[in-house]
Amino acid sequence: MKKLLISLAVLIVACISFSSCLKDAKAPDPGFDVNEVGVNSTILLEVPMDVYLQADRAIRFQFDSIIAKHLNSADPFSFKIGYINITVSSADTTTYPKTIVLDFGIDSKMLYQGRMSILMSGNMRNNGSTCALTYLTLTTLGNNIIGNDSIISSGINSSGSIVSHFKMHSGQLKGYNAGMLNFSGNVIGKYNLKTNANVMDSIEVNGTDVNLNVYKLYSISTAKLQIDRGCNFFKTGAINTDLKINNTLAGSLLFDYGYSSLQDGTVNACDSDGVIYITSKINLNYIKQFEFIAKEFK
Repeated sequence: MKKLLISLAVLIVACISFSSCLKDAKAPDPGFDVNEVGVNSTILLEVPMDVYLQADRAIRFQFDSIIAKHLNSADPFSFKIGYINITVSSADTTTYPKTIVLDFGIDSKMLYQGRMSILMSGNMRNNGSTCALTYLTLTTLGNNIIGNDSIISSGINSSGSIVSHFKMHSGQLKGYNAGMLNFSGNVIGKYNLKTNANVMDSIEVNGTDVNLNVYKLYSISTAKLQIDRGCNFFKTGAINTDLKINNTLAGSLLFDYGYSSLQDGTVNACDSDGVIYITSKINLNYIKQFEFIAKEFK
């Protein structure tokens, strides 16, 4: 399937079926700006999910690194994931609370700049342990990530997965034409310690744009987003967006990460191909589908 979220500059790239390639003069009007709604939906999914995945990875990797290096010290321990410098205090698996700081640096060519701090109350493999996320001048995609979010552990389930609840308490992001988006939401993630599959068991993000249009993004139980070992994309799964205008359902956008444009019959390919299905409740004749480029998580 596909990757993590959507590349804003190429959200709507091309129609992929003859029926969707209608001439503009004859194309029905959906009753809303497809580009505006598409970009806003993308940002509301992309930025919070990427922040969660960065934090989740750092929490797991610091534990695994300390074990692998046989560390047991009150001193800080630093290591790198790509361009990100991560410091853990203390360098053991028993001392809590423990602080993890992710330093993304100041290179504007990188996805992130600034720092994120994670205060752990306990081992996140244990039920009830929590992490408090604080964003220290953290910037991505032109957005200053502010506020205080949290991750709550439900421990390890019968399938060998660490179950985590990421709670987005509130936030603001720059959406279409730099208009502000307000949002909050929840993610339930399951990381399998045996297979390294990271499954987003449940996602819900609620947002409002500058025009007071309301967005509800939610996962589909039969098509959960998943990242596998060796693939930095959501290569399976789907996310739906319901759009309300004046408190009335105006349309929906379904982002399908399972679509592949490969012609060799390959399924679930680790690539950036995705397809978005857009329908209107205002004009029922409007049903279109477009390719999109999914974002790589790194």
